[in-house]
Amino acid sequence: MEGLTPRQEEVFDFILNNLEERGYPPSIREICEEFNFSSTRGALRHLEALEKKGFISRGSGARAIQVLGSPGSASYIPLVGEVPAGPLRYASEEVEEWIPVPRRLQGEGRFLLRVRGDSMIGDAINDGDLVIVDPRLGVEEGEVVVALVDGEATVKRLRRRKGAIELEASNPAYSPLKIAEGEAEVRLAGKVVALLRDRL
Repeated sequence: MEGLTPRQEEVFDFILNNLEERGYPPSIREICEEFNFSSTRGALRHLEALEKKGFISRGSGARAIQVLGSPGSASYIPLVGEVPAGPLRYASEEVEEWIPVPRRLQGEGRFLLRVRGDSMIGDAINDGDLVIVDPRLGVEEGEVVVALVDGEATVKRLRRRKGAIELEASNPAYSPLKIAEGEAEVRLAGKVVALLRDRL
């Protein structure tokens, strides 16, 4: 990648791989462990360089890393509104803006939603985060989805029970939402495939 040292490129690739495989960026400690840095200062120095060169932005928090991409490496996905991570409520569905993401996270039909609420903090999905949703992928048991229940949206982990669907939060303060067959119309808007920290 133009403008990066070999080690900076390795750190940047590690961040991208975490976003793709786990849905959220690595922590400072995980970067240290991956590259055998003797202290967090080594990891921070590389993150500062990536930020200065425009590849990432950082906020407060252990995983507050957002990928901005690099010249020629970014694609754009529409941000279409908000989705609650908490009680059900209607989500807006108008395109607010187009957000640059690494090409490896782009896919046909994918879109972004801004999360509101704290019911998924156990999955490192915080209030204000952006989730990339793929409406074309099949959803397996236990995966994080955006679900519509009688037209109201929420982001939760999907559980299939006998004769029912359960939408499970990862914050113990929230009880699972159990929906018996025929009780309500449930539609899966898509699978959450990655997470980006809000740029604001």
